Amino acid sequence: MNWFKKVSGGDNVIRQIQKQLNGDWSDVVGVGPCDGVASRQTILSFVGALQAAEGVTTELITDLNSVNFGEKTTDAYNVFPISLNTERNSASYVPFTKLAQYGLYFNGYNPGRFDGIYDSATRDMVEAFQEFYCLTGIGLVKAGEVNVSTMKSLLTSKGDTGRSAKACDCATVLNRQQAFDVKRAGYTHVGRYLTGTVGQEYTPKYMTLEEIGYIEEAGLMVFPIYQDGGSYPGYFEKPTRGSVDAQTAALAAERIGVPENSTIYFAVDFDCYEYQIDSYIIPYFKCINIFFNSVKNYKRYKVGIYAPRYVCTRVSELGLAKTSFVADMSTGFSCNLGFPIPFNWAFDQFCEITSFASAPSFPLDKDAYSGRDTGISAFDKVEEKTPEEIEKENQEAIIEIARNQFIYDVLKPLGYLDKILNIGIEYK
Repeated sequence: MNWFKKVSGGDNVIRQIQKQLNGDWSDVVGVGPCDGVASRQTILSFVGALQAAEGVTTELITDLNSVNFGEKTTDAYNVFPISLNTERNSASYVPFTKLAQYGLYFNGYNPGRFDGIYDSATRDMVEAFQEFYCLTGIGLVKAGEVNVSTMKSLLTSKGDTGRSAKACDCATVLNRQQAFDVKRAGYTHVGRYLTGTVGQEYTPKYMTLEEIGYIEEAGLMVFPIYQDGGSYPGYFEKPTRGSVDAQTAALAAERIGVPENSTIYFAVDFDCYEYQIDSYIIPYFKCINIFFNSVKNYKRYKVGIYAPRYVCTRVSELGLAKTSFVADMSTGFSCNLGFPIPFNWAFDQFCEITSFASAPSFPLDKDAYSGRDTGISAFDKVEEKTPEEIEKENQEAIIEIARNQFIYDVLKPLGYLDKILNIGIEYK
């Protein structure tokens, strides 16, 4: 029976919501926990309860992992936009308003009530949520109205995948036609990689000087991404990896003319357990910051993070990332379920287009844009380096990595690492 008792650190409001879910929908979604914790079952049951309220679900849901806010759920909800309107506070709207109120709370906006009455306080929280998530003005989203696009964003991390987006990212080296087609499709920002390859054929995915020329000509802005791995926990087990990646990313950025003060997004591309965040991800970003806070980072590049919501939040709260590029497409990730979007989100990846129309077509991810990182509008002019110059830089980087690892190994057990991260490092 421990599942039905409030656990240490449990939230009283979450427990209230869990009890109400059981009272209203246990015949459909099963009896869930009442422990005050935002569990996987609690979050997934929101969509199951919504489907039941719509009449889409007619039999017992035994596997909540199969619950999806798909086309049928969307079509059924379209007749139930909720707003501050007398007739919409009738009994038929109460279940939907309750779910909206639950979603608001789990996204960091407390409406103060969970009784299904859409009052002015609930409306104010809806407006604040829509504004922070940059939903207002997209498609048919009206401020203060919980239409299907808003409800999707309240109950799932990726939200309404059909909504328009100002930003995108891709692993394709863009030709001139592709760059202009991206711009004509309404995108203003494109995320592109600094290094690496993609696919079994190891196709290069990194920006070239030629591609940068096409991007600038098309009038697109760029946010640079570093990912040469990061899709499994073992990649982050050694803190040395942070030193290697920081130096590699900065060198790659300098070679193509990424201007000073630009943010580089380092990828954590998997769902993390709490202990993995503490043991692997945070030390990894501390090592990145050792280099980025040193005089060797002469262009003063800034650290960004690409990861699920909770990972972004934990790293950013420690001051180890300036802005977040959020991996929100994976709605089933535990680090996305029930967590609000990070306070410093700049880009929010929410939908994959498997074949973006161009010549040739290519995969493209749609990203919401907050304006916290305006991206790169113009690159510094650089000349391609000779193999000898590149080899010399690489050797210097190896020495730099060894220095950073030595600093980490010495200062961490002494408790001085965080002080170094805050004030920066100067050495010769």
